[in-house]
Amino acid sequence: MARTSQLEYALLGLLKQKPQSGYDLRKSFTTTPMRHFSDSPGSIYPALKRLQARGLLSSGGGQDRRRRQVFRVTPAGERIFATWLRKPVTRDDVIWRLDELLFRFAFQGGNIPRRVTLDFLDQVEFEVAAYVRELRDYAKTSGLANGSSTGALAFANGVEGYQAQLAWVRRARKKFMEK
Repeated sequence: MARTSQLEYALLGLLKQKPQSGYDLRKSFTTTPMRHFSDSPGSIYPALKRLQARGLLSSGGGQDRRRRQVFRVTPAGERIFATWLRKPVTRDDVIWRLDELLFRFAFQGGNIPRRVTLDFLDQVEFEVAAYVRELRDYAKTSGLANGSSTGALAFANGVEGYQAQLAWVRRARKKFMEK
C-alpha cells in the first residue's frame, strides 16, 4: 500500500471541505497559513494524480466555470483520511512530528467524532507531559539545568518549547470541552 504524504493529506482535507480545482488548491497554499506546502504545479498536480490513481479522489462530474477539473474525495479517500486523523499519538510523534500532530488536529473538526478528538488531545497531553518530565530529569542529571553554556541555554529553549506545547494542549482541550 502506498504511503500518503503530508501534502496528500492536506489535499484530502481541503477537498473534504469542498470540491476544488488544482488551481484553487494552489491558491489555498499561497493565501492561508498552509503556505509551508509548495504551491508549485510540479508538486500539486502529481499529488492529485497519485491520489486519483489510488482511488482516493475523483474528478468526474464537471469542471468549474473556467473549465478547470474539479476534484472530490471518494469514500475510499474519506476512510484513509479518517484513519490518519484517528492514528494513536506516540512518543516519537511528539519528538519528531509535533507539527504533523497539530496539522491532524486542525482537520479533525467535522471529520471525526468529538470524543475521538478529545482522546487525541488526551494522548498528546500525556506524551508531551512525559517527554517534558524526561527532559527535566535529564537536565538535572546532566548538569544542564543551571548551566549558562550555549548548549545548556539551547537545551533550556527546547524544554520551554515543549512546556509551551503542553500548556497549549491543556488550554485547547479545555476550550474544546466548552463547545
